[in-house]
Amino acid sequence: MDKNKRVIILNSILVGTIVLNLFIFTSRMRFFPWFIEDAWGYLGLFLTAPILIGIFFILRHFHKQQLVTNINKTIPLFVAITSLIIVFGPTTDFLNIVALLINVASVFLATNFLFNQNGGKNNYGFSSKKLESNL
Repeated sequence: MDKNKRVIILNSILVGTIVLNLFIFTSRMRFFPWFIEDAWGYLGLFLTAPILIGIFFILRHFHKQQLVTNINKTIPLFVAITSLIIVFGPTTDFLNIVALLINVASVFLATNFLFNQNGGKNNYGFSSKKLESNL
């Protein structure tokens, strides 16, 4: 499989995992239908945090090959660490809102990287190497 396709798949998994984090943090808000009392919904973060840390290590490898940017590399680690800090700290509404803001900003950044990654092609659908050789 091409390295650019691997990065695209990895960024897709990253966006999906952060969206799952959003649902986990919104499970503590009473006005949503998926409200869970007593913070049992936070147990899902123990599933998503190792996935995000694993994505960080894979993206770090791709960063060394200059396939992803530094910001794209650090998004999963930042989200995983802040999620775990919020889980192990005292549960307050303020921290829940901070987690939601971090996750929403991370989703926008990750989708921006996902949609701007075009797999080595320019905007016209031609490979840039073929276009340069024809000139």
